[in-house]
Formats: sequence, structure tokens, C-alpha cells
Amino acid sequence: MKHPVLDSNLGLPIYVVSWLGFFSSLLILLWYFDGLSLYHAFADAFCFSIPVFFLGFCIWYVVNFNKLDGNDWVGFILNHVAAAIIIIGLWISASHNLKVNMFPDLFAGHSISFHWQIFFALIIYDYILLLFYFITYHDHVKDKLTKEKDLTSLVKESELNALKSQINPHFLFNSLNSVNSLTVIKPILAREMIIKLSDFLRYSLDKDLGALSSLENELNNSKLYLDIEKIRFDEKLNLESEIDEDTLDLKLPNLILQPIFENAIKHGVSESLAPVTIKVKAYVKNSHLYVEIRNNFDIDAVSNSRKGKGIGLQNVRDRLKLIYNSNMLMFNEKTESEFVVRMVYPQEILDDGTYKF
Repeated sequence: MKHPVLDSNLGLPIYVVSWLGFFSSLLILLWYFDGLSLYHAFADAFCFSIPVFFLGFCIWYVVNFNKLDGNDWVGFILNHVAAAIIIIGLWISASHNLKVNMFPDLFAGHSISFHWQIFFALIIYDYILLLFYFITYHDHVKDKLTKEKDLTSLVKESELNALKSQINPHFLFNSLNSVNSLTVIKPILAREMIIKLSDFLRYSLDKDLGALSSLENELNNSKLYLDIEKIRFDEKLNLESEIDEDTLDLKLPNLILQPIFENAIKHGVSESLAPVTIKVKAYVKNSHLYVEIRNNFDIDAVSNSRKGKGIGLQNVRDRLKLIYNSNMLMFNEKTESEFVVRMVYPQEILDDGTYKF
């Protein structure tokens, strides 16, 4: 782990300023309160302060070496007691020798009594020790949060890729069935459908499911899909749209609408004997993009058909949860003759990277 003073741009200036504060405080204490001459007070304060300037760096290595692992409190305390005795001993010894050699005109002893020297040294040692432990704890928490954020991002990406591996084969399976049904009776339309399917798959495979796109872009992509299904169902499938102009540039996840349309085709158009209309509506409310997709269906045909597993809608819910961290962005409602899906897409991003709801 990097030294918080020696390996930091701001660490050393802050350390020097702190040391100057300690030296100045001790100088004032000896000169003003103890009545020593300014020269004598400076000599005592300087000789007592200068060793801690260098020994303070070493306390970091004591902290970095003596970490509490498990429940070994005895070893932890004994290590610190031994380190404190050594460092304080070196401090007081160095202070005495400095005064003897630098200020020989003064008596060798300090004006600060020996037991007060030990007391002050112990207080300063504990202060620096706790400060370094606080820095260590802060760095540990910061590193842990960074790792958790990276892990969350990896998990999120993995889950989105897993969803993509479900969506693409699901759509491809349905589309190939459609192509197969047209191959004999309408080969030209089947060829046209394969071309459109190729364009759609090229678009979808290049997109990141966690990224955002404009509503206009997603509607154009959904039109590719609906054109494919229009070839299959012809007049049985109709599309109506009510899109406000101010919604076209708003953002929503890539490929988020196609599974909704696919659900409408599967449970509405393919199961119904009568024409089915898929209606798309988009508008802005409270700075959010609202998209509503509804389709009518033949209740008798649907009630007699085999129910699906709901993979498409569940994938959409899962993706919205992963991207926006909310379960309240998609609602579906089924009446006697109509199925409605309503989705909300927040647009405002807060300072912490989350979306404003």
C-alpha cells in the first residue's frame, strides 16, 4: 500500500504544515506560559519536534505491518506497545542529543521534564497512529467500493448478455417459422422476408442491450421487425401510431420495444382469425418518456391456445431493472379484448449516476 505522505501530492505539504503547527504550539507554550526566553524556548521546541518529523513517517510502516487479522488482539496490542517503546525511546534520545550538539551554550537537559516528554511523545504517537489507521480504513473502504462497483458492472453486463442470448434465438425461431410457411406458397415474399430479417439481425447483434438509443431509432428498428411480420400476416396485421414530435430524441434502451411487438404478434395476431391492430403511443410527462403499446385479440382463440412462457415481457422487465434499478417502469393490463403494455423511461440523470424518478 502506498505511503499516504511520501507517495501523495498533498500528503507531504499537509504533513509539514501539521508539524509546523505542533512546533509552533510547543514554542508558544514554553515561551509564553513557562516564561523561557525566546531563544531557549525555540531550542527546546525545535529539538523536541524535529525527531517526530522523521519518525512520524515510520509509524505508517507500523500500521501497515500490524493489522488486526481475526481475533488476535493480544498480538496486536503487544506489537504496538513494543513499537511505541522503540519509537518514543528513539524520539527522546534524539531530542536530547540534538540539544547537546546544536545548543551547547544551554544546559543539556530539556526544560520539559522527562515524564512530560514521555507523555507528550505518547500522545503525538497515538495521534499519528490513529490518523494512519483512519487513512488505511478509508483507503480500504474506497477500494472495496470500487471493487464492488466493478463487480456489479460485470454482473450487470453478464445478465444483459444472458438476456440477449435469450432474445435473439427466440425471435429468430419465430421468424424462421414464418419464412418456412412462405417458402412454398409465396417464395418471392419469403425472399424479401429473409433480406429484412438479415437487416434486423445485423442491427440487433451490433447493439449493446445496456446502452440507450433514441425513440426514433428504436421505432425505425421495430418497423423492420413489423415489416417482416407484415409479409407473413398481410392484411391481418395493422399498425397505428401516435408519436409526439418532442419524444423522438428521448432515450430508451436498445431493442426494448421489439419484444413487446413480438408479444403482440404471438398472442394477438397469430392467434386471431380477425384483423389485429397494434397501436403505439409515445408522449412526455414529468420529464419522463411514456410509451404505450396495445393490441386487440380474439378472446376465444387465445383462451384455446397454448400459453407461452412469457420470456419476452420478463426480459424487458429484467432489463429495465438492471438499467434503471427500478421495478416500477413497466405495467401490463389485459381486458376482455385488448392487451396493453405501458413503459416509463426516465430521462434525467442525477450526480451519482442514478436516474431521477
